Amino acid sequence: MRIRIRTRLAGGIAAGLLALVVPRASAQVRISLGAWHVPILLDTLRQDHELRAAPEKVYEATLKAFADLGIPTGRTDGKAGVIGSERFERSRALGDVLLSKLFSCGEGPTGPYADSFRLEIAVVAWVAPAGGGSKLGVATVASARDISGVAHASRACSSTGQLEMKVFDRVTKLVGG
Repeated sequence: MRIRIRTRLAGGIAAGLLALVVPRASAQVRISLGAWHVPILLDTLRQDHELRAAPEKVYEATLKAFADLGIPTGRTDGKAGVIGSERFERSRALGDVLLSKLFSCGEGPTGPYADSFRLEIAVVAWVAPAGGGSKLGVATVASARDISGVAHASRACSSTGQLEMKVFDRVTKLVGG
């Protein structure tokens, strides 16, 4: 699995540089998971929310929210405002939440595949200045594989949006809105 972070300049020189987030940068994140034959551009799956707090505070709160929710952090880029969780694996639950509440991977005779298969999960957050505060974007995707043997192909899993909302809610509580 590879996570690639590329920065594109949106043009112009930013008026002020922030300690952690460069306002003119937007990052593209591509990830490869077992269920797809081509890398996934996570930017296209991103859910954005605006917060009144400064980008530096949102960035730090997002790192804490990842830790609180049991999401390991991998590659981060404070200058581009990107927090990446390289592929990590979970079975049955993430923290105290069943994986089927977070991802839709299809269903079999015993119920949702997300609860009985091993999931490879990627979560990425972007923090950028917006108006008088910040914009926090979060995207997640997963690939599920049957742990009963190696002959089974991986299944693509889509997010239900619940994990993204858990990150947003936790960051909002940490920064006060």
